[in-house]
Amino acid sequence: MKSLIVDIHNKYISKDIEPKNLIYQYEKNTDTTNTFITRIDLKEQLNSLNSLKNNSLLYGIPYGMKDNISTKDIKTTGGSKFFEEYYPPFDATIYTLLNNAGAIMLGKTNLDEFGMAGTGVWSAYGDVLNPHDHDRIVGGSSSGSVNLVACGQAPFAIGTDTGDSVRRPASFVGVVGFKPTYGLISRYGVFPYAPSLDSIGINATNVTDTAIVADVICQYDQKDYSSQKMEHTFYKSLTTHKNICVGVIKDLEKHLSKDVLTYYLKAIDDIKKAGHTIKYIDLDETYLRSVHTIYYCLSYVEAYSCYMNITGITFGKNLGGNNYDEIITKNRTNGIGMEARARMIIGAYITKHNNFEKYFLRAQKIRRWLVNEWLDKTKDVDVVLTVGASSVAPKIEDVKSNKFSSTYADDLLCVANMGGFPSITIPYVNINGLPFGLNLTCIPFDDQKLLDVALTFEGLFERSKCE
Repeated sequence: MKSLIVDIHNKYISKDIEPKNLIYQYEKNTDTTNTFITRIDLKEQLNSLNSLKNNSLLYGIPYGMKDNISTKDIKTTGGSKFFEEYYPPFDATIYTLLNNAGAIMLGKTNLDEFGMAGTGVWSAYGDVLNPHDHDRIVGGSSSGSVNLVACGQAPFAIGTDTGDSVRRPASFVGVVGFKPTYGLISRYGVFPYAPSLDSIGINATNVTDTAIVADVICQYDQKDYSSQKMEHTFYKSLTTHKNICVGVIKDLEKHLSKDVLTYYLKAIDDIKKAGHTIKYIDLDETYLRSVHTIYYCLSYVEAYSCYMNITGITFGKNLGGNNYDEIITKNRTNGIGMEARARMIIGAYITKHNNFEKYFLRAQKIRRWLVNEWLDKTKDVDVVLTVGASSVAPKIEDVKSNKFSSTYADDLLCVANMGGFPSITIPYVNINGLPFGLNLTCIPFDDQKLLDVALTFEGLFERSKCE
C-alpha cells in the first residue's frame, strides 16, 4: 500500500505544496465523531518548522496525540473531568521526539477515562462515534487516535495500549494498530493505567507509515526505568517475506461471531494459497479462560496504586470539605467516572491484607505461566495470527446496556501486554460496510519481523480483494 507520509514528504521536496497549506487543510476537517478533546493553535508549531531542516520523513506531517500524554502548557485531561483544567509543566518524551522530527500535532484525542475501558464511551467528554456507523463504538481506549486516522484527519496518531487499546479499535475502524515490544517507546510523561502492561502504540493508514513513525519514537530514554535499547531501521529494512510459518490458535473459531468467522477462515486460506505455512497451536480452554481474569486482576491493582494520589489537594479540582477524608471523597466522586472508579475500587479490594496473596500474588504467578505457555507453544512459528476483534464494532446502546461482551478471542490480545510482545492489527475486509482486521504477534524484539510479515499480508489481502 502506498505510503501517505512519503507521498506528502515528496510533495514538500518538490514544492508542490507548502507544509502550512497542508496542515491548514487538515485543521479545517470537521470533527463529526467527537475525536478531539482539545484542538490547538498551530501557528507556534508551524513557526518552529522554520528552525528545523527537512531531514525527517515526519517533517510537516500532522498527527494526533492521545490525551493521556503530557504536553507542556497544553491541556491534558486523561479523558477525566478530574483533570479538565490540567496543564502539564513538562513534555512527554514521545512528544519531544515528534517535535524534534518536525511533526505537527493537531490536537489531543479522546479516550476512555485514564485508558480504563475498551469502548470509547467512558470518556468524561462524550462518546467517540464510529465513522462507518455513528450508532456503533470505535473501541478503546485509544478511541480518538484510531478515529483520527480512519476519518482521514491525519496520516498517523499516537495512542496507548494496556490490553488491546490501539489494536482492537483499529479492527473496528479499518486502520493499522501497532504495539511494539514493551519498553521500546518511552512512557515518560504518560498517564499510567497499569505500568507493567502499558505501551505507547501507533495508529496509521498502512504498515509502511507505521514503520516510519516507529523509527522516530522507538528510542531509549533514561527517564523511563523500563526503557529498552534496540538498534533498528524499521522503515529502511522493511521487506516482504516468502514461506512464513504462521501459528493459528486451534479452536479459536468457536469464539468468533458468524460474520467474522467466514472471513477469518478465508484469510487462513489466502495465506496458504500464497505459499505460506499454517501451523495450529493447541492452547487449552483453561488458558483461554484465564487471560481475561488475570488481566483485569493485575491491571485493576496497578491502576489503584497509580491513582491513589488523586485527591484534589495536590492537583486537580478541589471542591472542598471539612476534613481530609471528606475532601478526597468529594473530589473523587465528582471528578472520576463510574468505570474508572469501579476498577480502582476492585483494585483496592484485591490489595487488602486478606486478599493480596490469595488474588494478586496468585495472578502474578498465573501471568508468568500464561506467558511461558505462549512462548513454548509458539516457538516453532514466525508469527501468530489471531483476529483484531471477535466481531465487527457493536452498537453503542448494546455496550451501555451490557448486551454485548468480549470473548476469549478478544482476550488473547492481552497476552501481548502480559509478555511484552510486539503485536499489530492490520485491516482485512469490510463486512456489510463495517471493518474487520487481523492481528499478528511475535516474540519480544522481533518487531522488524512483525512489521515485515504485516507488510507481506497487507499486500496479500489487497490482492485478494481484487481477485
